[in-house]
Amino acid sequence: MWSNKVFRYSFISIISILVLGYLSMVLTSIDTYYPGTVINGQDFGFKSPLYVDNALYKNPSDYNLDIKFRENTETINGRAIGMSVNYIDELKEIKKSQNPFLWFTCFWDDEYTLEESVKYNDVEVNRILDGFEEFDESNMIEPKNPRIVLDDDDTVIAIEGDLGNTIEDVEAVRKKIHEAIVLESEELDVEELGAYKRPEYELDDQRVQNCVTYCNKIASLDIEYQYADEEIPIEPHYLFSTIKIAHNYNCSISKEQVRTVIESFSRLYDTFDKNRTFKTHGRDSITITNSHYGWKINIDEEVENLYEDIVHHNDVTREPAFEYTGYYYDLDDKDDVGDFYAEVDLANQHMYLYKRNNVILDSDVVTGCVALGRGTPGGIYSVAYKQSPAILVGEDYETPVTYWMPFNGGIGFHDATWRGSFGGTIYMYAGSHGCVNMPYYKAQELFGLIEAGMPVIVY
Repeated sequence: MWSNKVFRYSFISIISILVLGYLSMVLTSIDTYYPGTVINGQDFGFKSPLYVDNALYKNPSDYNLDIKFRENTETINGRAIGMSVNYIDELKEIKKSQNPFLWFTCFWDDEYTLEESVKYNDVEVNRILDGFEEFDESNMIEPKNPRIVLDDDDTVIAIEGDLGNTIEDVEAVRKKIHEAIVLESEELDVEELGAYKRPEYELDDQRVQNCVTYCNKIASLDIEYQYADEEIPIEPHYLFSTIKIAHNYNCSISKEQVRTVIESFSRLYDTFDKNRTFKTHGRDSITITNSHYGWKINIDEEVENLYEDIVHHNDVTREPAFEYTGYYYDLDDKDDVGDFYAEVDLANQHMYLYKRNNVILDSDVVTGCVALGRGTPGGIYSVAYKQSPAILVGEDYETPVTYWMPFNGGIGFHDATWRGSFGGTIYMYAGSHGCVNMPYYKAQELFGLIEAGMPVIVY
């Protein structure tokens, strides 16, 4: 009997405790979340929605959106745009879904992840965006197509042109910025958005590659000009410069540019009509300013020749079309006199024939009469030809000679059998009409040694 009473009291007590515990949890769960409620990875059991909202609060000053442009990065701060994140509505919905009388379902309840509701002052954002220089059309630079250039290895390559900074659709980028703020993104790369205007042609475009191939074919042509025994190549940069590249990368050879190449080549390598420094037999250094000797390209004719060679992709070694040619050419020393030449010393009335730096013939001479204004002009010339016999014809004379070797129009070396002596001061009062008179046997020897084209220096 006693044991039955004890059991009943114990059972009633346990039930009472359970009921009180249940009711206590019901009362607690009216304003707070079920125990063990996990929101955004944190346990907020027995916490109110307002508490959770405060716990998840984000300071707008801590938020920055970096907008990366090609040349600059602009930053929008959360506080500057009145940014706030609203969780309270969603937190209330979660609380509303939890029936206080069913608090025990917390043991199998799901975790909650909040969808943030970002609020900001879009008018302020637009005001900030209006101040971005990157959105100002006057600051935008149009992209440029790839450039075709000759590199340091004489290879033609295409290099990317200036991509500029033109944004094709500014409004679309502005919209993306607003979206990034809503998503609380920390960075927005305008390049990755594909917002920048692209050039009409890219590096890998077939037209660009075809142009590079063609230009390399032209720049690698083996074209050499012969000056005497020297072979001077037309350098790749010269050949490349003759190519006219259109906007669409069509290529053609420009005859105007070919002319520019020939003119430049002529200035570099031609020697005709240029001053020279010459060391005389007496070892004096003199400057020869009157030059009628040397190498000179015929510009008009050679433009046509080189144009044809380039257009037809000819590898060729040849003489260019010359207007004048010298006898010798040394590319390294820029010397066109060499070691085989005739030298006439007017002051000492003597001539020398040099070969391999040795005098192989010398002689007293009589040059043009100074008193009558027929002095032999100084300068550098070349032997035009040699003739035996010949008749020298002037305004008031007609004189037969055995050996005739002209080098300056009607002026040249020849024998003068009518003279009994040579050298000294004869030329001052009884000189020639301008020619270099020589004893017969010396003229005969010179005739056998001299060659057409060789230089004659008169000073």
